Amino acid sequence: MDRVSRPWWWSGLAAVLVVLLYGFNIVCCQRSVLALFDSAAVHSDMHANLLWAESIAEQGWLNPKPYHPSTDWMSSIAPYSKWAQWWGGEQIFQQSPLYAYLLSLLVRRQLAMRVLQALISISTCVFIALFTKRITGQRTGWIAFWLSALYAPFYLYSWPFLRDGLGWLLTAALLWVLAELSQADWASRRASWLSWTTGLLLGLGVLAKESFQLLIPMVITVLAWLAWKRKNWRNMAWVVLAITVAISPLTIRNWIVGAPLLSSSNRFAETFVEGNSATASPYKATIPVEMGSILYKSQGRILPVIRETVESHPSGLRGWMWLQVLKLGALLDPYESPDNLSFYFVERFSPLVRFGLRYWMILPASFAGLILGIWRRETAQLWVWIFLPVTVATLLVGIPLSRYRQSLMILLIPCAAFFLGRVSNWIRNRDFRRASAAVFGLLAGWGLILGPLASQPREDYERASEYILEAQIYHRLGDDEKALAMIKFIRQKFPSALQ
Repeated sequence: MDRVSRPWWWSGLAAVLVVLLYGFNIVCCQRSVLALFDSAAVHSDMHANLLWAESIAEQGWLNPKPYHPSTDWMSSIAPYSKWAQWWGGEQIFQQSPLYAYLLSLLVRRQLAMRVLQALISISTCVFIALFTKRITGQRTGWIAFWLSALYAPFYLYSWPFLRDGLGWLLTAALLWVLAELSQADWASRRASWLSWTTGLLLGLGVLAKESFQLLIPMVITVLAWLAWKRKNWRNMAWVVLAITVAISPLTIRNWIVGAPLLSSSNRFAETFVEGNSATASPYKATIPVEMGSILYKSQGRILPVIRETVESHPSGLRGWMWLQVLKLGALLDPYESPDNLSFYFVERFSPLVRFGLRYWMILPASFAGLILGIWRRETAQLWVWIFLPVTVATLLVGIPLSRYRQSLMILLIPCAAFFLGRVSNWIRNRDFRRASAAVFGLLAGWGLILGPLASQPREDYERASEYILEAQIYHRLGDDEKALAMIKFIRQKFPSALQ
């Protein structure tokens, strides 16, 4: 086999293998009760996304009256009309709408949507690999690809009807395009196309995930600095124009239905209170007791919400800052804190989730790679250094639950691949002293994460809610034997759950 054809064969084989892995994951989930969870879990984001997508399919792309969830805990705080007032009106979307619009195209063919989400996750792995290859080399690009392709949470969150995977794809693609643009000849036509693509991805990102609103000024600032250094402002104009074009459907829709032009979400107030008030949990999805009083006092307005939330702490700003420290600690916890679907429940059905790489396994190598890159002044990794603090800041707005903190892996997997690539070089060069130190560091990191940094007892990782829903699904399907067996299991494993 010649040198030119071999990489293509390797790429083809890798693509086939990953497609087979995701196909196997789909088969395992589709043949289980997970196929019905999105419809049955009526108070979940999964169910809300289905209902929202159906409203888009019925009302058309303007969606003048988008679906807004109204759960039991919300009703205990205020009537729906009051919530709508705090949101600024029912015409404002509950969250960035791109995923719901995509789901609306396949809402009647849910298995096709599952396949599309698997392809989105596979594409994310590819873009992570391309980005890593561009900034650190081909070998580390392959390492990043396989770390991504074997990463269990990507399989988990490619199944339910949740928007996170779409945001991860756009982030990974944006990082790759920015890396290419940063090292391109800005006078070339290729740089113009890359600039246009950068703007489109940023605009689509705004439509997919609220955190892109923080990324845009950071990216624009860095690109403006590059334009000043290279004395070429044309590409900056392409970026800004492309952003405007990408978000134009949102602004046009909002103008027609009477919503604020740039509004894409109305959930900041409750998200901030849920993750930052005095009785908020640093790593679990709970409703703080102050939620109602803060929203009534602030009327849902952003600055008053922030002020009232901080003041809800007995020690004020100091108490709020300590909560942020605890949430940063939760980013190092091996516990995958659930909100819609528990990691530990899904692993019963999917071997890819059960035996795949986990979040805590990647962390030590990623931190080592991040520190090594900064120490060596690897300026090609500039975009990692820029995106990482912004991503962490967006996590601190709410609670860093499992599916939210996975956004860090788009940045940390390339760092882990860089470190593992360096270790590989040390071994190849017989520098066993450095390689041994690296292995010891990894072992020490895993020991810290699984030991002192683990705040949730291992016996409390699972929760009863998914198992109760599974029993209810079996009962609705007429399989009372399985339903009773599951109830018996729940009583043994979660004695107080059915009281």
